Amino acid sequence: MLDFKGLFPTVTVFIAFIISILCLFAGTHRNFLDGVDLLTLYTPAGTLGTIGSEAHDFYSIHIMSYCQGTLGTTTPSAGVIRNVTACSNRTLLSSFDPTQAWPKEILAQGLTWPRVISDDFHALKLTSQVMGVLYCMGVGAMGAAILVRVWATLSPRLGQGLFEFGFFTLGSLSISIASIIATVIAFEFVALINAHGKGSNVSAHYGEKFLGMTWAAVGLLVAGSVACFLNTFVPNRAASAAAFEKDIEG
Repeated sequence: MLDFKGLFPTVTVFIAFIISILCLFAGTHRNFLDGVDLLTLYTPAGTLGTIGSEAHDFYSIHIMSYCQGTLGTTTPSAGVIRNVTACSNRTLLSSFDPTQAWPKEILAQGLTWPRVISDDFHALKLTSQVMGVLYCMGVGAMGAAILVRVWATLSPRLGQGLFEFGFFTLGSLSISIASIIATVIAFEFVALINAHGKGSNVSAHYGEKFLGMTWAAVGLLVAGSVACFLNTFVPNRAASAAAFEKDIEG
């Protein structure tokens, strides 16, 4: 018989696992979910005159990488479109440094980022790296929860529910804390960049798609954790009644 009580947390953790994987690896290759970024930093490339062709109009910042590109339009009614030209190497402890990302050709002309913007990203470095580690922990815990469910289905053993609930809890906490950090970055840090970027044509915008996806994963994990808790720690009334009747008959 199909175990619907065990199926619900399995479905929720599997979907949350896929969503979190997409959030984690977005932007690690050119045009791979580039729109799912933590934030986008728009640069003063249009003010660079004759060397403007060497500059990039924007940098989209992701958990494990960043991408760069130019802005353009295809038709007057199409609006502005983003053309991603390259992405950085993928690394777990990724942190965006505007000064290092700035093309050497522009640095040779003596043009640099506003110092305050570089300082803002330097202060964010440890926070963004912690967020990346938490995402990896959450994805690992969700993967382990899925494996425990497969193990419990193929070879039921006493105590498997405790392992499953433990991994659910670890995954929920990790992704929840990471999502809180991402939300603070999206609103507070972006507002800080916009405040400090006034007068230098530097601005930032947070990624709505990223926030929607990461909080969807949190919601699924919380729902799955509650279901897993009930399955593990709340007695099955039907099973208890059957055992009681068996004792009476015996």
